Amino acid sequence: MKNLFKGLLCLALLVSSFSGQSKDQKAPASGLPPLIDREVIFGNPEIAGAQLSPNGKYLAFLKPWKDTRNVYVKGVDEPFAAARQLTTETKRPVAGFLWTRDSKAVLYVKDKDGDENFNVYAVDPAAKPAAGADAPPSRDLTGLKGVRVILFSVPKSDPDAVYVGLNDRDKAWHDLYKLKISTGEKTLVRKNTDRITGWDFDLKDQLRLARSGCPRRPMSWSSPPFLTTIRGAITGTKVLKPI
Repeated sequence: MKNLFKGLLCLALLVSSFSGQSKDQKAPASGLPPLIDREVIFGNPEIAGAQLSPNGKYLAFLKPWKDTRNVYVKGVDEPFAAARQLTTETKRPVAGFLWTRDSKAVLYVKDKDGDENFNVYAVDPAAKPAAGADAPPSRDLTGLKGVRVILFSVPKSDPDAVYVGLNDRDKAWHDLYKLKISTGEKTLVRKNTDRITGWDFDLKDQLRLARSGCPRRPMSWSSPPFLTTIRGAITGTKVLKPI
């Protein structure tokens, strides 16, 4: 009987100790700010990635629709409440978009149900949706399977073009192409045999700078004459020969 009493007493003390620890853990420490809700940091933004159209008439931006980020557009003088929906993605958010230089289309990439094979689509910001539709139709400019397309740049000198990357030749690296928006015709600009991860053009739409993914060449290469005068000061810089 005495041993049973001692056992019950020890059990009561143990439960009391755990209860006290639990209360201490739940109570916020004195003087510390309250915890920030996860939704504030990781939730969808109300509006993101706004871009003014080259002609200055429209403002396109990303906004959640059915809990998924999509592209919206509005006139620069219109309120955000009057914005029109341009895409209707529900399974994966639109990561980003570009205006064409003539402001006649918004370009964006999307895959099929998260398969990571992205194609380029174009949508007319001035078009109206068909009856019963939430957004105007988008046009697939590439229509490729098993290939990931990357948007790089839209040239000022050719409003009907966009520079894109395609990994159709080598799944690991993207070759640089010039894509004709009106027809979908692709022209190879440079084959990527140097592990290039990004291409940049100057104000005259000349290919000038390339970002390398090779650890031994951490900075960039360039085509003449942009970095030729300072290539010795930049690690991994190399002059590319024109094709």
